[in-house]
Amino acid sequence: MMEAIRKIETVEDGQVHVDLPKQFWGKEVEIIVLSTPQQVTQPIMRKKSLRSCLKRYAKPDLISQKKDAWQ
Repeated sequence: MMEAIRKIETVEDGQVHVDLPKQFWGKEVEIIVLSTPQQVTQPIMRKKSLRSCLKRYAKPDLISQKKDAWQ
């Protein structure tokens, strides 16, 4: 059974230090190094309201009775 550990670390002075659990001690391991994409801050999007999206399925005579039901 193959076990994997995934960690995101910062490279300091060209080195990365990884502490492995005992089940890896004395075994040959494969090390793959990938750079992670830079975190780009996304603009805050205003949430769209879903109010009235199902209005065409509503029963108009019940709308006035249920107006405050979800508030």
